[in-house]
Amino acid sequence: MTDKSFKFFNVVVLGPTRASLMLYGEIGGKDGVSAEGAVGELMSLQQTYSDIDVHINSMGGEVFAGIAIFNALKDSTARVNIYVDGLAASIAGVIALCGKPLHMSRYSRLMLHQVSGGCAGGAKEMRECADLIESLETTLASMVSRKCGMTPEEVKAAYFDGVDHWFTAQEAFDRRLCDYIYDMDGQDALGPAPTAEQVYAFVNRAETTPKQPHMDLIEEIKKDQSFANLSEEQILAKIKSANNQAAKVEALEAKVAALEAEKAEAKKQAVDAYLNQAVSDGRIQSSQLEGFRKLMDADEASARAVIDATPKTSAGKPSIKDFLNGGGAAGESKDLAKMSWDEIDRAERLAELKENHPELYRQKFAEKFGA
Repeated sequence: MTDKSFKFFNVVVLGPTRASLMLYGEIGGKDGVSAEGAVGELMSLQQTYSDIDVHINSMGGEVFAGIAIFNALKDSTARVNIYVDGLAASIAGVIALCGKPLHMSRYSRLMLHQVSGGCAGGAKEMRECADLIESLETTLASMVSRKCGMTPEEVKAAYFDGVDHWFTAQEAFDRRLCDYIYDMDGQDALGPAPTAEQVYAFVNRAETTPKQPHMDLIEEIKKDQSFANLSEEQILAKIKSANNQAAKVEALEAKVAALEAEKAEAKKQAVDAYLNQAVSDGRIQSSQLEGFRKLMDADEASARAVIDATPKTSAGKPSIKDFLNGGGAAGESKDLAKMSWDEIDRAERLAELKENHPELYRQKFAEKFGA
């Protein structure tokens, strides 16, 4: 069933979430596959359909048109699967290797070779044309390398050496250029060793849709009781929903990890600021910073209690060392620290506490009145 709302004649709607885009003919050719038509229809399809099957039967064509189609397929928001029904040669072969799962029919062919072209003019124009061809080969090598696991330099050495490199589906599979091999109805009529031209012509005449290799997988999934009574569309929808939920969980976990890291960094900065202020107030010595930092990590509340109970020092006043040794005014503070608000009140030492040890006074006040 062809959706008449599409201007590019090679669009076939397969279901509510799936459609096919047929790239049959010369890439960039007047009567073949234009970049404007193919890219425009792909962008339109992906707004409605989550799965798009792209079928190729092309001997190649214009490099720049092919690059545009390649990039559109690579960056599509839909789940794209590429099918070489007959022939994907030259720039059509590069399009097929856009990085999406590549399926080749059993008798199909893939061909890669160096860029060819022509120009007119003097030596300057000829040099510029040669430079452009070399630049395009570097670009195409980088594009192909993303699919086959080779470096761009290895791709250029292997496939852009002046020879046409033809691959059957099995040969492409063995070289990691192809991911799956499928059968087409009537393909046995081609015989055991058809030529590329025969395959191309056969596919252009064929009126059958390639058998979808995912059907065996669907039947396998239905063996699970939770999928047994679902249609194919329902199964795909359920899997899509599960994948979506998994993505949400992954995103949430990443957000939690980021928040935990921010919280840890904020706590570290707060501890550093608190200890630096304690040094400035003379409650602890700078040489004691590392020791108190470890105390804060082990038991922050107790460490803060010790520091807060130590009065700010100036010339002639006791230090934290005096306090820890229980002597002088610090010793008095230590005694008060052990007493409750009511005990200090009965000893009539609240004024002393407030005057000499304001931090400890606030602490005792909070313990007594909860404020």
